[in-house]
Amino acid sequence: MQSSPLKRLYALALVASALLMAASGSRIQAAGEAEAAIEKLGGLVLAIARDSDELEVDLHLGARENADEALAHVARLKNVVSLHLGGTRVTDAGLVHLKNLKELRRLHLEKTGVSDAGITNLRGLIKLDYLNLYATGVTDNSIEHLKGLKALSQLYLWQTGVTDEGTKKLQKALPGLEIERGADLSKIAKPVPPVPREDLKWTVAGVSMPPKSVSGNNISILFENKSGKRVRAYWVSYDGELKLYGQIDAGGTRDQNTYAGNTWVITDEKDKHLGYFITNGKDARAVIPKGI
Repeated sequence: MQSSPLKRLYALALVASALLMAASGSRIQAAGEAEAAIEKLGGLVLAIARDSDELEVDLHLGARENADEALAHVARLKNVVSLHLGGTRVTDAGLVHLKNLKELRRLHLEKTGVSDAGITNLRGLIKLDYLNLYATGVTDNSIEHLKGLKALSQLYLWQTGVTDEGTKKLQKALPGLEIERGADLSKIAKPVPPVPREDLKWTVAGVSMPPKSVSGNNISILFENKSGKRVRAYWVSYDGELKLYGQIDAGGTRDQNTYAGNTWVITDEKDKHLGYFITNGKDARAVIPKGI
């Protein structure tokens, strides 16, 4: 007996659903494998906010020497909106992996060896809003590649080969773009006072885990280690996991990008919890006290 058209359509729908589920499972597995590979190389993959699939990838902390290799795995991730490569050994050849990061909005390339050849790979990043090229090898030849980045609102060009003429051409093409080329010290009448920071409350570690991070606006936190010993700074993820961001020597400081509502745990070198800070909505100072 021949099946009815309705049954045939139902069977086709089941097959299509199964194929979609299999493809979704494959993508999730691939993303998990890519994240594991990045973290093995010393990088970090973090969720931007709770209940969001947008990702921030940091390679400037532990993957400095392996940036190109890590980028090959970053290219396998979806929804990467922020990528930090500042101070790494990323090369022009490594930047080819950025071509498929179509959701990218923030890109740090400061203090790297990238040049005009690498900047050609940014042409398709139409959502890019922030780009830091401080102390790189770019010149006026990169201007043509940057003109098409219509969403770009902040660009840092300190200590590059971009000239006044090149800057004017880019400004004309992108009139809403803020281009920072460093301060002209000859025009500064007196020192500019530092931006005041809000002192965060130090909470001594207890028997329970510190609260999970929640997401807010982008801020900076300056850790000042006055404990008299080396400590470690861990970010508490939105799922409650601890992510190591680095060590702070006795008497040392660390200026860290973070978000309002984020929790930062401080431990000793044996990972014993000493205390924690919770950021507010402003740039802040976090003093790790003596006698802990």
